Amino acid sequence: MSWKNIKIEGISKIDKLVAEFDIWAIPTVPNAKFKIKIFESQSGKYIGYTNLRVKSNFDGSPEGGIGYGKTIDEALEDTLKYFMELVKQKGIELNENDIEYSDPSDF
Repeated sequence: MSWKNIKIEGISKIDKLVAEFDIWAIPTVPNAKFKIKIFESQSGKYIGYTNLRVKSNFDGSPEGGIGYGKTIDEALEDTLKYFMELVKQKGIELNENDIEYSDPSDF
């Protein structure tokens, strides 16, 4: 039996961590790098999340990169594109006041 077929009352969804990437972005982000995790859903689709979130110019609320794909590579690329759009809204180079990291236990 595959993990994708597990159905247990009270469990609404299972996602499997399938990849983690170190992304080097010098001088775009402070500390030179951030991480992206890619998860596979039970339906076979992929979703990526960054551990670095960019604070909004409007209200300061943080937003992380997120991306989707039919493959790990597509989800990685989509996540990177979305994250870089967030960076462009803020400026060319981010400083510590522009960002917020996810809880280290999540990454």
